[in-house]
Amino acid sequence: MAIPRSAVFATLWLLLLFSPAAAAAPPSQPDLLTARARSMGLAAERNWHILLHYKKTSGGFKSRISDPNFFLSPEGRENPEAELEATIAGFFQPRSVDGEHPICRFPARLQWLKERLGIGPGDLQEVACPAQKELLQTVDARSAVLVFPVGHINSPASMFGHTLLRFDGPTKSNLISFAVNYAADANDSNGLLYAYKGLFGKYKGYYSLMPYYLKVKEYGDMEHRDMWEYRLRLSQAEVERMLLHTLELERISSDYFFLDENCAFNLLFLIEAARPTLHLTDQTGLLVHPTDTIELTKQSGILEEGVYRPSQGARIVKMASLLDGERQKAALKLGQGESDPAVAANAGASVEEQRGILDLAAEVVQLRYARKELEKDEYNKLYLKILAQRSRLGKGEDDAYAVAPPSPPDAGHKTTKLGVGGGIRRDEWFGEVRLQPEFHDMLDPDQGYIRGAQIKFLETALRYAPEHERFWLKSMHLVDIFSTAPRDRFFTPLSWKVAAGWDTEAMKDGRDSLIFRVNTGGGFAARSPFGGIVHALGEVDLNAGRRFAGNVAAGPGVSLGALEQLTAWWKLQLRGEGFYYLLGDNRLALKGTVAQNFRLARNDSLSLELSYQEVQGHPVREATMLWNRYF
Repeated sequence: MAIPRSAVFATLWLLLLFSPAAAAAPPSQPDLLTARARSMGLAAERNWHILLHYKKTSGGFKSRISDPNFFLSPEGRENPEAELEATIAGFFQPRSVDGEHPICRFPARLQWLKERLGIGPGDLQEVACPAQKELLQTVDARSAVLVFPVGHINSPASMFGHTLLRFDGPTKSNLISFAVNYAADANDSNGLLYAYKGLFGKYKGYYSLMPYYLKVKEYGDMEHRDMWEYRLRLSQAEVERMLLHTLELERISSDYFFLDENCAFNLLFLIEAARPTLHLTDQTGLLVHPTDTIELTKQSGILEEGVYRPSQGARIVKMASLLDGERQKAALKLGQGESDPAVAANAGASVEEQRGILDLAAEVVQLRYARKELEKDEYNKLYLKILAQRSRLGKGEDDAYAVAPPSPPDAGHKTTKLGVGGGIRRDEWFGEVRLQPEFHDMLDPDQGYIRGAQIKFLETALRYAPEHERFWLKSMHLVDIFSTAPRDRFFTPLSWKVAAGWDTEAMKDGRDSLIFRVNTGGGFAARSPFGGIVHALGEVDLNAGRRFAGNVAAGPGVSLGALEQLTAWWKLQLRGEGFYYLLGDNRLALKGTVAQNFRLARNDSLSLELSYQEVQGHPVREATMLWNRYF
């Protein structure tokens, strides 16, 4: 019996319809991994949020990194799941230029996803990442160290100090190690401009990986910044995770904010990438400082005790202190190539003094070379000539030039200060509340800070007069930076200041008025015979207010001051200033101040200030006492 042709076609159609070949194509490997990641909820895991620098917001999540090159999904900055799926898909992209494939660009993401999703060696295509492979072999990270270069007194960008991380390999010399640094791309030396851009995120911050000896040279020799090194208690596997995440961040920018999203905050992500159980970035407040990195990691239990590395500047100051003025001059002339080593050495009355002259001269030559004042051949010739003469005098004491470690950076007071107290002005009593959100006043305790440096933002003082039952704004300083850098035979920095904000000041008729002021100046400072700092500055004072003719006043002035640390807990400051306003006011203002600060505990102090001011013959006396709490 013949089967109808229509039935044959119908049967074949049904077989094709329900055969495996006709079924939907099996899911691809990226689709399978994506489905597995969804079922496991990987996009919500802390490890993923650390690698992408996500922080919770009112509407979800947002990465602290703003550079679009850091994300594979257009929504990646605010959508952890979209970025996770785009990353998985990216690992299966066709091969591209060496180093540009997501497998090369995001090694930490790759390692974590391999572990969580069980991705085997044969599941991904072979992608060559020669630059990454060579760098990992060169760094050969076995352990990590948190490094803190202290603040640099003559640079507004460095007064807070800095933090970076160092990867140590199997060798004992850490100078051949590598360091990871996060810093703002900022070259502004103007204090006001730097403060504005830093406060409002106008700079871009970048991570960079570089040989550690370059940072030591930059901080220790050229910037004269002491360094503290704290080893991290991390396993080699944890350090390797940190390094992989560092590679992901190179050449990636983020908005740099001076007070929170800075070097201190962003390096914490690297430590969390090494050990995700740490919640360091979650413990920071509204304000984050380089010292906070030390304190938070110490509280977490992964930080060893600090090791002090004095700068070349500190070594030169120590060596010079062991010689009198004539021997210092002999060492300086020799270091400048103006005398013969044998002649210079003979300036020393004893063998010990001769050693001191030659050793100090050798340090001066190295400093000049670091400053690029000498070409390499010129440096080698002079340096070896000094060493040859020095070798004839034998070895001195091993610790003769040892620099005593100062208080470590984490021993200093907190950076927000609240002062409560009162005083008397023109025979009228007042109460006062003073808030200094940031950072350090010249009179604050020096432990953990640079002596002679001041940097403050938004310091505000409110007063209340009980007799008249009224409140008023005494002052609000937007920015107040003051650097008194001592000069000597070997270092000749300038001292300078810049301030802007509102002050209540006596006018030419003797009455007080709230004015807006911009004050700046420059001059010189030196070490006093008592170990403190004295300074003299020429200044310009620009005022604006309704009490002035044309609403403005301006004039030149001078200021003199002395800062003495009388004991470990007692600090004294003397100030005198005079301004002659030629524009808009035509007044002469003279003022003298005696201020003291008594350190009661690490975060408690008592300050007392007495001042006498005379404006066009009108005397103004004031005394203020405040209890200060740092937090």
